[in-house]
Amino acid sequence: MTITFPTRSAARSAPRSAPAAAPTLRKPLWLDYQYDIPGLVRVGSQIPLPELEYFRIPARPEPNGIEVRVGEVGGPMRAHSQVTSADGVTVYEEHLGRHGSSFRVEMGSPLHVTVGPLLAKSPHVAYTNIIEALLRFYAVTKGKILLHSACLDIGGVGVMLSARTDTGKTGTILRLLREQRATFLSDDMTIVDTDGLARTFPKPLTISQHTLRAIEADDLTAKEWRKLRLQSRLHSKEGRGIGLWLAKSNLPIMAMNAVTQRIVPPPKYTAGRLVPCLTMDSVRVRELFIIERSAHCLEPIELDDAVSELLENTDDAYGFPPFATFAPTIVMDGMGWAELRAREEQILREALASGIRVRRLGSDCFDWADRIPQLLLEGGHQQVAHERAADTVPLVS
Repeated sequence: MTITFPTRSAARSAPRSAPAAAPTLRKPLWLDYQYDIPGLVRVGSQIPLPELEYFRIPARPEPNGIEVRVGEVGGPMRAHSQVTSADGVTVYEEHLGRHGSSFRVEMGSPLHVTVGPLLAKSPHVAYTNIIEALLRFYAVTKGKILLHSACLDIGGVGVMLSARTDTGKTGTILRLLREQRATFLSDDMTIVDTDGLARTFPKPLTISQHTLRAIEADDLTAKEWRKLRLQSRLHSKEGRGIGLWLAKSNLPIMAMNAVTQRIVPPPKYTAGRLVPCLTMDSVRVRELFIIERSAHCLEPIELDDAVSELLENTDDAYGFPPFATFAPTIVMDGMGWAELRAREEQILREALASGIRVRRLGSDCFDWADRIPQLLLEGGHQQVAHERAADTVPLVS
C-alpha cells in the first residue's frame, strides 16, 4: 500500500470549505524524535530526549519498542499523589492533577508513555524519572542490564566504575580520559550482557560541585563557567539531598523538580565537549572497581557481595520519586516486578562470573584516577593494549 502525503503548497491551496482535513495532516505516522539503542530498543518520542541524543536517527515509519507522547493525564487537583494500575495501564497523578507531572504507561508492545504538558516542557525530568526506569527493565527482557556505572577502555582493558551517586565517579572518568587517553563508553549507565560485554550508553555528564576540580579552565567559556557555578550547586549532592528530603513531605515534588530544572537546567556536557576523546561501541570488561569515599583501601569483593552492592548502587540512582511507587507496577514480557528484579540479578551474576574482577577502592582524597592505572599494570594488563579484543569498535565522539 502506498501512502501519499500532501505537500505544504498543496495544503495551502486546498479549498477553505474543507477544514476537517487539518487534524489528519497534523497527526504523524511516526514520531519526530527517534532513537535506536543497538541491541536494546528503538524509542520514538514527541519530545526531545537529550540524554539519548547519541542514539538519534532520522524519523522513519518503523515500529518502536517504546513510544512517548504528550497528552492530558490525570484529573482535578488532589490532596496526595497516587498510583493506580489496572489491565496493564499505570497512571501516576500528582497533587496538581492534569496540571502537574502526571503520566500514564501502557504496558504493551510497543510500550506507550503519555506525559502531561508540564513534563513535556522538562524532558530531562521525564527521561530521568520515567523513561530510564522503563529502559532499565526493558533491558532485562533482552537479557541485558542497565547498570549504574561508568565504563572506559584504558589501554585495551575494559574497566567499569560503580559508586553511590555523587561520590566522584564523573571527575575520575574525566581525569582518566584526559591523562590516560582512555576511550569512553559511559559515565552514568552501562548496558552489560551476561558474557561481560559492555555496550556504550554515552549520556551527557552532569557536572556537580566536586566534579569541577576535574575540568580545566579552558574547557568551557567564561559564560559557561558563570552558569556552571550556580548549576553545579543546585544539582550537587546537597541539592539532591534537599530534593529527597522534600519528597518525604506531602508535596508535588516531581512538578517542583520539573519547574526548577526548566528555570535552572542541569549542567550537562558530552564527554567530548569537556575533553578530547573517542567513544567506543563495546568492550569486554576485565576490571570493575567500586569506588567510595573512605579510608584508603583496596580489597577484593566476593561474587554475592558484588552483586548485592552493584544493585544497591543502581537502585540509589533511582531514589527520586516516583520510582518507589511506580516501578512495582511494571510488567514486561510477562514478567512482573519481582520476576524482573530476580532476572536482573541473575544477568548481573552471570556477567561478573564471566571473568570480571571486582575490587573496592576507597579514598579520602579523590585519587582514584591516580591509582587505577597503576592497579591495571600490577594486574598483568601491560600487554592488553597490543591485543585489543575483536569485539571493540571505536567511534569518533
